[in-house]
Amino acid sequence: MKLKLTESDVIRVINDYLQIQKNQGKLMFIRNNTGAIPIEAGKNKRRYIRFGDKGSPDFLVWKPGRYHRGMEQDDYTITKKFLRSIAIEAKSDIGRQSADQIKWQADFEKLGGEYYIARSLDELIKIIEGG
Repeated sequence: MKLKLTESDVIRVINDYLQIQKNQGKLMFIRNNTGAIPIEAGKNKRRYIRFGDKGSPDFLVWKPGRYHRGMEQDDYTITKKFLRSIAIEAKSDIGRQSADQIKWQADFEKLGGEYYIARSLDELIKIIEGG
């Protein structure tokens, strides 16, 4: 029987795994929050301070990557380093992206970023170790 994880469970597992990877010097990440905080704006008045980019993912991750390009005429390979920019949206088994999240994903991918939806630790590990 498969264990049912809530979205907050998935976020917690992802955060813990990424923190371990960060502590080992393998990557950097930000737990990205969006929302609003109410503040008093006078007697019986309230206003909201908004934070985060609407539709942005739960995690932004940067990890070193490498690609190899073989040279046909010469007998050597050029190895070049690059930094993977990875956006991870945590979802439960039944969770779906909002319209704002879909737009954010499209904009991010258009710039060359990698965007993934992770529903478990196993999926996250494949994302982080892949590429």
